[in-house]
Amino acid sequence: MINKEQLEHLISDIEYLRYEAESLKTVIETVPYSEKPLGGESILESLMTINLSQCKVIEILNEMNSKGTKVDVDNYSIFQKEVLEEEQLQDIKVLDLLDEIINNRITLVDYLAKKPFSFYKLDIKNNSDDVSLYQLLKELVHKERNILKEVASLVLTYQKDRQFQREISAKKRV
Repeated sequence: MINKEQLEHLISDIEYLRYEAESLKTVIETVPYSEKPLGGESILESLMTINLSQCKVIEILNEMNSKGTKVDVDNYSIFQKEVLEEEQLQDIKVLDLLDEIINNRITLVDYLAKKPFSFYKLDIKNNSDDVSLYQLLKELVHKERNILKEVASLVLTYQKDRQFQREISAKKRV
């Protein structure tokens, strides 16, 4: 059972991604965001996965408005990872993607903030089980946090590598 404090905390967590995306805008162009690390996703793919997930949640919320709780989350593949070819990655403007994430997140938070407490208790279908909207949103936050940790780790690694390369270049000149 959820209470209003838990709900407020969840909405705050959902809103947090907006600020993370705004922070990323200041450093993203200094790292190779379209480069895929060995066996992993590029930063760009991770950001696209986050945006796609939140867009699908917005679609689910819109469908709930028209169909009530007869929504089947399985039809949306909410947490599907976005995988692109190198050429496709080059065509995406990362700052535009971050702006899209920010704008979609504002839309999502505004929508959720207007809903009554009872709305979050509504059950919807997920893998033939009933889950509350609250549980679905909590899972979204959990998965986004994990993705953002990976992105932050990659950004830090790329920045450290760049600093190391500068230090080596400086030593060669001396």
